[in-house]
Amino acid sequence: MATSDSEVDVVIVGGGFAGVTAARELSARGRRAVLVEARDRLGGRTYTKDHDGHPMELGGTWVHPLQPHVWSEVDRYAVETETFPVLEGLRQAVVSDGRVVDLSDEDVERALEAFDEFCAPGMSLFPEAFLETVSSDPDGLGKRSMRDLLDSFKAEPVLRDWVEGMCCLVAFGPLDQSGASEIFRCHALAGYSAAQAVSSLSQTKLLKGTRELISSIAGQATLADIRLNSPVRRVAQTDGGVRVELENGETVSAATALIALPMNVLNSVEFEPGLSEIKRTASADRHAGAGMKSYVRVKGDIGNVSIVAPEAQAVNFLVTYAHGPEGSWLIVFSANPDKMQMAAFDDVQGMQTALQPLLPGVEVESIVGWDWSNDPLALGTWCIYRPGQLTKVLPDLRTTEGRLFFAGADSATVWRGFIDGAIESGYRSARDIDNYLTS
Repeated sequence: MATSDSEVDVVIVGGGFAGVTAARELSARGRRAVLVEARDRLGGRTYTKDHDGHPMELGGTWVHPLQPHVWSEVDRYAVETETFPVLEGLRQAVVSDGRVVDLSDEDVERALEAFDEFCAPGMSLFPEAFLETVSSDPDGLGKRSMRDLLDSFKAEPVLRDWVEGMCCLVAFGPLDQSGASEIFRCHALAGYSAAQAVSSLSQTKLLKGTRELISSIAGQATLADIRLNSPVRRVAQTDGGVRVELENGETVSAATALIALPMNVLNSVEFEPGLSEIKRTASADRHAGAGMKSYVRVKGDIGNVSIVAPEAQAVNFLVTYAHGPEGSWLIVFSANPDKMQMAAFDDVQGMQTALQPLLPGVEVESIVGWDWSNDPLALGTWCIYRPGQLTKVLPDLRTTEGRLFFAGADSATVWRGFIDGAIESGYRSARDIDNYLTS
């Protein structure tokens, strides 16, 4: 079955927040779109799944007022939020020198000061964080990894290990492959404040999950035909438009197309003519985000805890999701899954071993998660550029090629890798497509 280009202004490939936001914005401009999504749901790398009575976020969790695009959408649709983790009675700790060190309020303040000191060089790289431009970078910070910076960072061992644990949480990948620019960027966007950065990264979530927000946005894409279970095989530009060929044999033709796919999977679609060398190389090299996020049920009431650990540990961050006498749920992050030594994603014994340095004696009952790095529609988690990718890759990922426009959290100007960045790029691409069709 083919859809005529006379009926459609744009084909949107990808139903994450970028593609769905663009569909709504184009509808508001009177443009007709067909959105094709390979999954059986919208959301892309955000994924809310009901389990054990909880709306668990297997991908995408936190939002914050410092993230202006997503927060405006939260306000627009009156989506309920909640503080998470619960701050009252929160036990904070860090694994340092092989032991769990509880942090007093004063210790936390000192750790935040150390984080500010660690990120201070980034002020020269991002002097105006909310602008698209990056400084000339005379010190070559954009080519350095987080590991490079940590190796030369001087602080008390406990404070240094806490800062390293925060690097693991941001990078969600091996620190020697994660650009120092990425943690500098988060710090800069939070007003060069460690306290605000931690808050913006991990303090506010949507009560009913990210699916409520993306469903609300999709509900106002009134001129868009949204088709799930529709993986794309080939995108071909012709003299008069774009033809998108689906794996089921159907085609959709339109004047333009918006490619709203993760950077890491661009090469999984055939393009004619081929994409730029930079886009193809970036997709082949991938970004560094390759960690593992799990919800782990453990026996008993472990209380309200938040524990970070340096990269040497298999688990680098855990926080209580729910707890009570009948058992507790933890959210567990591993920046480098190769250290987990798990036979499979749901390996209870492997997870129990990995958690011992953070919660000695804990007994794991079950695990729920999603393996984003081996998901063929993602091939990675949130976008963290490798050293040198910031200035080499970012501008080209947003560059139009003929009738093809590009969007996604991976190429956002500001909160790249976040829901906010995806929404921002959806706004931008819809505006650019409308201007192109008008000219």
